[in-house]
Amino acid sequence: MTQKNYSNPIKVTKLVNGGYGLAYLNNKPIFIPKTIPGDVVCVLLTRKKKHYSFAKVASYDSLSPLRQSQDCIHSTHCGGCQFQEIHYVNQLKLKQDCLEDTITHEAPFLLPFLKPIVPCQITHYHRNKMEFAFHRSNTLTLGLKEQLNPHSVVPVSQCLLLSEESNQILNVTRDYFEQSRLSVWDSRKQTGCLSHLMIRHSKAFDTYMVNIVASSYEPFFSDYALSLRNQFPQVKSVNLLKFIQKKGVASSTHCHHLSGDTAIFEKINNLTFRISPLSFFQTNSLQVGTLYDIVKDACTLEPGQTLLDLYCGTGTIGQYVSQGRYTLIGIDEISEAIDDAKENARLNNINHATYFSGRVKNILKFNSFSPDCIIIDPPRSGMVPKALKRVCELNCKQLIYVSCNPVSLVRDLKLLTESGYHVTKFTPVDMFPHTYHLECIVSLILR
Repeated sequence: MTQKNYSNPIKVTKLVNGGYGLAYLNNKPIFIPKTIPGDVVCVLLTRKKKHYSFAKVASYDSLSPLRQSQDCIHSTHCGGCQFQEIHYVNQLKLKQDCLEDTITHEAPFLLPFLKPIVPCQITHYHRNKMEFAFHRSNTLTLGLKEQLNPHSVVPVSQCLLLSEESNQILNVTRDYFEQSRLSVWDSRKQTGCLSHLMIRHSKAFDTYMVNIVASSYEPFFSDYALSLRNQFPQVKSVNLLKFIQKKGVASSTHCHHLSGDTAIFEKINNLTFRISPLSFFQTNSLQVGTLYDIVKDACTLEPGQTLLDLYCGTGTIGQYVSQGRYTLIGIDEISEAIDDAKENARLNNINHATYFSGRVKNILKFNSFSPDCIIIDPPRSGMVPKALKRVCELNCKQLIYVSCNPVSLVRDLKLLTESGYHVTKFTPVDMFPHTYHLECIVSLILR
């Protein structure tokens, strides 16, 4: 290291889980964000552990040959994407290698069942939801967090992920709130007001929902909502998501409707779904049909049998797989999502569907179910141990596990196999072009 604590040039050898480039300094692994295999960089160590370290790029000595283009003007610093400069075919190869590396280290018994990644057909303007952070120094900034630096916001004006019109909404919102002089939320000090701008875009109907995430209600928000809808007729719903966040107290968020409709709608092939401000919906509307078709093909139920949909959200995956042929039971702890699930079942004429609002581990404990197939689509953290234990106690013959986090997925799969389940297929699907993220579908049967 030099006197400035910078390294001599080191070469990044591969991509690892979390989107880090891996290099070695003095035979010790170093994880470096914003790097890819083939980059030669000088780094500044940011965090030292006993057996490894984290670092950030101080300078690029030479760039990887994988870097071929730069369509995005924000990609150098923005944390929204990691691979904008890489041709999509090479992105898929990097992701496949990274997933295989994770499985090899954590659960090599899964390798024979791993399939190639199912690619995404549209790689720009494919997302249906984005959250942009407010930041104020001398002027108001609205953009995306810098990778690994949650307190730094990169100004964004031309994001290539959501839609062209969403960038206009973003810029108008920034200018509008710049005039208001409202304070910006500081999570460290627990003070301020404005936190995020959330934009949802229905790809099927080309309509928008705009949500302001803030710590308090201000009369200015209603004026903003009316002004925005006057400028953008496709904005059908504007809401305030007011959060309460205090140290030592569980955070909560409440929705205050400001203008327009209370929801927007999206289609997944032949089904229509209602999306309310707080509901979870897969962020790639154009690819989610592909994801759900794989789940549907893996589900080998006969008409009239029972499908249990855990962490069901707005009911999309269970209703898409069921199409009214099976008895459907859904569980989710977000009550607003369950309300949407019930309404979606009505919209799509899905009969024999029952939904429970509450934590999966509690609903399974206090109710008796006899499912013939269980779909599990948990948050990134995976299943809590009690929920996983109670799933195993159901002795269901078939499980289909959908996950956006290979680490928690592999952890839960190891526990499921110890309980008698056998993996039959492991299919990764790319729902998130230009990022290291993957969605994975794993089929299991009870021995």
